[in-house]
Amino acid sequence: MQKPPLGTLLGRAFRLRCPRCGMGKLFRSFFRMHERCESCDLKYERAPGYFLGSIYINYGLTAMSTTIAYVMLHFGKNIPNKELMPYLIGFCVIFPTLFYRYARALWISLDSFFDTQEFWSDES
Repeated sequence: MQKPPLGTLLGRAFRLRCPRCGMGKLFRSFFRMHERCESCDLKYERAPGYFLGSIYINYGLTAMSTTIAYVMLHFGKNIPNKELMPYLIGFCVIFPTLFYRYARALWISLDSFFDTQEFWSDES
């Protein structure tokens, strides 16, 4: 199997599909992943703690978004901290929960791009 370009892998991640074939769904419910791809039989979690990296993606995007919003609203629009705080705290709780699936999908897609041997060999 030949590795697709990064753009294709990212597209599969945002559609929550298998990075190898693009057909199988990654998730069976909002928080539960399938163990393997139903189409190409790729094992999603390669080792215990494999998806720890997805937490970094989720945290990084949440922190970056919160920081940008704070700077723009506080310094650009002169909104006081007391008014901003409840909204930014709410964002920091809600956004990572909603982005959880996409962070995992991005992690496995980026891993499949950089660690080609495990993902693109015929053995999974």
